[in-house]
Order: sequence, then structure tokens, then C-alpha cells
Amino acid sequence: MSRGRTTGLVLLTSLLGSLAVAPSPSGAAPAPTRGGGHCVHQSRIDVPGAPVQRVDCLDDLTTASTVATNHTDASDWAGLNAPGTHNPSGVPGIQVDGYFPDTSTSNTHHGWNHDSQFVVRLPDHWNGRLVVSGAPGTRTQYAGDFLFSDWLLAHGYAYAMTDKGNDGSSFYKDGKEPGDAIAEWNHRVTQLTRATRQVVAQRYGRVPARTYLFGISNGGYLVRWQLENRPGLYDGGVDWGARSTRRRRPTCSPTCRSRCATTRSTRRPATGPPTGG
Repeated sequence: MSRGRTTGLVLLTSLLGSLAVAPSPSGAAPAPTRGGGHCVHQSRIDVPGAPVQRVDCLDDLTTASTVATNHTDASDWAGLNAPGTHNPSGVPGIQVDGYFPDTSTSNTHHGWNHDSQFVVRLPDHWNGRLVVSGAPGTRTQYAGDFLFSDWLLAHGYAYAMTDKGNDGSSFYKDGKEPGDAIAEWNHRVTQLTRATRQVVAQRYGRVPARTYLFGISNGGYLVRWQLENRPGLYDGGVDWGARSTRRRRPTCSPTCRSRCATTRSTRRPATGPPTGG
């Protein structure tokens, strides 16, 4: 196992350990919510602002089963985990797939050909907390499934990830002006967080006591931006190997490095240059 992957697993273990004992705003840790049974209140689920959504009751929300049931895409998380990794399994609950209104069409999952897709997972045995993430680099909403969704679900967290509004090799180009794509990434994470908090309330009868962020690469950048710019939405987060977006000497992936010179002088101050990862 590489040093980077070892460090990542240590971070994830620390996240699960520390967040599990984090006190609620009132000072007491929230009691686990059993949820009243398998997929109870499934009919109540309606993701605010999502014109298309598919709500499924699954016997197992982890990748041990979702690959076979077409509720994930293994190619989306391929190469992100260490060989030989054994994940937890057997976590029943509800999965919601859908998308928010968008004009770009690079995400082909479910035959929708529509960006701003998301996945939300709600385990039957909920610990009262939610973790939200944005996809790294060219990947989409299933990128975190093997790396951290399986583990979070097994520990009782509700989970959600967005494709951040654009993906594939042109993930940094969406919009009319330099920086538009990154502005959309940030917006889509905020949008999904607010919507998922309401979905959690629909399923369990109350909003999360704690809402956290977790992300790798560009997803790690999204963690930092959200904590800095939307602090009222979150109680903490883990930025794992994030790309750096700075006003001067920004980091750029090879695919968009040629755009950096012009982007430096014209990009929006709050967004930064296109980055990869």
C-alpha cells in the first residue's frame, strides 16, 4: 500500500472515530436512529429541486451488492483504493439517484445524459449524521463508493455525493467565463447538502445533528471552499489530497495548463483556475 493511501485510510479512520463522539450543539451526542424498519418512509422521499429522481430500497447499499444491481459504476472508483482492500457490507437502506437542472450533458449514467447528477444513501440504522462529498477530477457521483461510502454507511452515516455539475476531460470548461466551472462545482455541493438535509428529515423524522464534508483531490478543494464560504451548513470536514487553487501561481493539470496564463488575469476572484485531480 502506498504512503498516500495509508495516510488516507488513517484520515478516514480518524474521521469515523472523532466524528462518532462529536457532541451535538446541545452538548450531548445524538442517539442512533433505528429508522423504524427497512426502508420505512421511502414514499416520503422527494429531493427538493430535482426534476428526475429514482428511489430504491436495497438490501445492501455497499459496493459488495450495488455493482450487481447497477446502483454504482465500478469504473468511477477504479484505481482509487489499494489492491486487496476488504470493505464492510450488508448495510440495508434507501438509495436515491437523480439530477438537478443543468444544461451540460457529459454525465451519461442511467442514460440520462445530464450533468449535476447525485447519489444519496440512507441506511436503515442511522447514527444521526450526514457526510456530503463532491466528485474528484473527471469522475462522477459514484467515485467515493468504494473508498469511503461503504465505510461511512457501515458506521451509520447518511451519505451523498454530487458529480459537481461537470465531469470528463472537459470538466473545467463549463460556462462562458474562466472560473465558471469551478463556481458551479461549489454551487452543486451546497445545493446537494441543503437538499439532502431535507431528505434525511423526510426519512428519519429529523435533520442531521451533524453535517460533514469529505473529499479527495478536487473534492478536497470543495471541502475547503464549503467550510470557508458556507460555514453555517457544516460541522467539519476532511480534505484529502486536495488541489490548490490560488490567485498567484495556481496549480493546473496538464490538460488545462495552457489556459492558466489567460485565466490568471481574467478569472473570478472567488473561484480560481481550472484544476485537475
